[in-house]
Amino acid sequence: MYRFQLAALVAAVSFGVSQRVEAQDDKALVVATIKDFMRGMKTRDTALIAAQVDSLTRFTLVRPGPAGARILVLKGSDFLRIATRTDQPPLDEPTRNPVVQIDGDVASVWTEYQVRRDGKVSHCGYDAFHLVRLSGKWKIINVTDSFRPEGCGGPWPEQD
Repeated sequence: MYRFQLAALVAAVSFGVSQRVEAQDDKALVVATIKDFMRGMKTRDTALIAAQVDSLTRFTLVRPGPAGARILVLKGSDFLRIATRTDQPPLDEPTRNPVVQIDGDVASVWTEYQVRRDGKVSHCGYDAFHLVRLSGKWKIINVTDSFRPEGCGGPWPEQD
């Protein structure tokens, strides 16, 4: 009887550890998807950007207006065209301090961002990403951002 209880306890602990490892792996994969998306914008790599999003991806940009917040919604293809324009400096948008939540095949990430053009901070705020695991790969399906043109500080140090 004692051996059975010990075996059951070891199995339960192992299962719990395995689930925590899988959860950490998923969190790392979700964050890597966002980092690859941002790197694609910075390098204007349309293939890298496209690999991180789904054909139905939407971008919801919240901007200040005279009567309060304005909302601009872009289809993924429109955002891709704007983000990779060659007549403007590339979008350099590092993120930091991500808070990742995952339940099954759905993930959300709340993270600080800072947009820099030609090394100067343009604006900052928070990005809210929603991702879904499709065919075993995390894909961004929606991004909503806040927008602050002031109070962003200097450019953040380079991170991976």
